[in-house]
Amino acid sequence: MRIKNVCLSDIPVWISLSKEYDTYVRDIVSDLTEWYEGGEPSISFDSYMKAKIDKNEAFMVTDEDENCHGIIAVSKANHRITFFAVSHKSNFAKTGDYLLDHALSVLDKNAAITANILKSNADHIQKQYALFNEYGFVFSFDGLENGTPVSCMERNPKQ
Repeated sequence: MRIKNVCLSDIPVWISLSKEYDTYVRDIVSDLTEWYEGGEPSISFDSYMKAKIDKNEAFMVTDEDENCHGIIAVSKANHRITFFAVSHKSNFAKTGDYLLDHALSVLDKNAAITANILKSNADHIQKQYALFNEYGFVFSFDGLENGTPVSCMERNPKQ
């Protein structure tokens, strides 16, 4: 497995990976329109992906056949993990470690790092909470991301 920068030609793969999580979002909100299309003040998922790619802030774990196992995107300016998904076809722990290790290596270790995780009891999402906890992230507050309830997590500097 290796990490590579996501490029524009990877957008269909990124969308497909995101759609693996639609079941969890639908359990929380009935309409996925705002989740993907955005709304004041958030941008559409398509515009978001292109912006992350343009800034070299999106990374994919692939295998030797270039199959996507997961994607993580960050905001270097805001010290945030802005997207995290591990394919249901992948080993969650191994892929998740690759993704978080890489994200933390490109983000400022002298600043608090934040991330949002869907508020869901689904096993796949609970694995995400456990992984983020292992990396020093703790619950900060409940919030909304594109109209969907999330837990805002924070990792203190230099952990």
